[in-house]
Amino acid sequence: MARRASSGVNTQGLLIGALILVVVLGGAYWVLNRSPSAFDAKPVNVTQAQENGRSLAGNQYSVSGTLIDRKIRSEVGQIVALKVEEDGMTKILPILLGKDFQSGNLSLQEQYSFLIQFNNVGVAVALEVKQM
Repeated sequence: MARRASSGVNTQGLLIGALILVVVLGGAYWVLNRSPSAFDAKPVNVTQAQENGRSLAGNQYSVSGTLIDRKIRSEVGQIVALKVEEDGMTKILPILLGKDFQSGNLSLQEQYSFLIQFNNVGVAVALEVKQM
């Protein structure tokens, strides 16, 4: 007995193709609309850090912004001020770069992303830094 030729559109193939297209487009939308961050740590709440940094002690966070000030203190290392946009407002977060911190040359008015950890006093201490 001869087999009949298939006449018509393969609906199962079309459904699988449409599903793959939706997944790819959704993934691309998610990647393109994420805020840029160089680290996988949770973003810091700058308002909470300013009000009570001690409550964040021991936790690691990421923060991105513009470097607006840098002071070198021989006894502690460097202290930098990062201008961060949070909830439509500009906030300033001081970050301590210890004496042994190897970050290269940080330039004012450049965008940086820091991986920070709050010490027992409530001061943000840089663990890593990347220029954006």
